[in-house]
Amino acid sequence: MGFSLLVTILALKFKKASKTNKSFKKFLMGHECKVVIKTKDGKRGKRFIFEDGKFSSDSVLDEYNAAMVWNDAKTAFKGLKDGEEGIKHALQNHYVGIDGEVHSFTWFGAAIKFVTT
Repeated sequence: MGFSLLVTILALKFKKASKTNKSFKKFLMGHECKVVIKTKDGKRGKRFIFEDGKFSSDSVLDEYNAAMVWNDAKTAFKGLKDGEEGIKHALQNHYVGIDGEVHSFTWFGAAIKFVTT
């Protein structure tokens, strides 16, 4: 439950920032991608869609430019909750893998900073 709630909260933060934060709106312009955060079994996750300077999300987990694929929901919750350091730790210990375009994933990391700092 924690992982699903966490990615839903992240989506809500993106949605709010895309409507109210001028800097974030400017950041979104000119970059389009679909990024998925999901568990390896594909049962939990969310897709974050950045298109035409707008944000949306859905539960389509197999169509993306980049994906963060966690071993399981418990590990994902802990890693994401701990922020950048938690994700780095998970990558170093192979608890999470990155699939797809590195550029899109890197851009997504910068987008997350807009809504979590």
